Amino acid sequence: MSPTQPGQRGLIAGDLRIYSAPRALLRHIQWSLNEIFGYPITLDWQPQPLAPGSMATEFEWREVKASASKIASTLKSWHYLRFEVREYSTAGGEGVFYRCTPDLGLHQAVTSSTGDVMIHENRIQSSLDAHRSYESLRESFETSLGIAWDRELEPFRLGMSACTVHSIAAQ
Repeated sequence: MSPTQPGQRGLIAGDLRIYSAPRALLRHIQWSLNEIFGYPITLDWQPQPLAPGSMATEFEWREVKASASKIASTLKSWHYLRFEVREYSTAGGEGVFYRCTPDLGLHQAVTSSTGDVMIHENRIQSSLDAHRSYESLRESFETSLGIAWDRELEPFRLGMSACTVHSIAAQ
């Protein structure tokens, strides 16, 4: 996805993927997102087969103001959600990527224009200073990159892709 399209210069693009949310929270999630964006949005919820009783959805936006951090901080307060929020880089800027699971909590990463997670120089230097063994340094970098979050969310990503393809084919 391109951060800006013709006629939309200066808008910040992002997407939200909720991989699993208990049905009891769907209305609360909807209300919170409406409040963040300042207008009603529509979410198309689909059953999440990997977490029985849960639902999944995707939502993309283009806004003048950054929204990802507010969305992530709001959604993380409900312990049972698995989600990712991405705000794409703008011209001359970086993007941001949040991932959250019930077991691991919230992870934030800075992303490049190609979507790669980046570790900034000061974080690398801090890790080098604090970790003397290869194993602990590797663990620090894996945490910075969000490897554990990727491992936990990957089956849900694949499942959501299958649901999306299925729902498109059904139309």
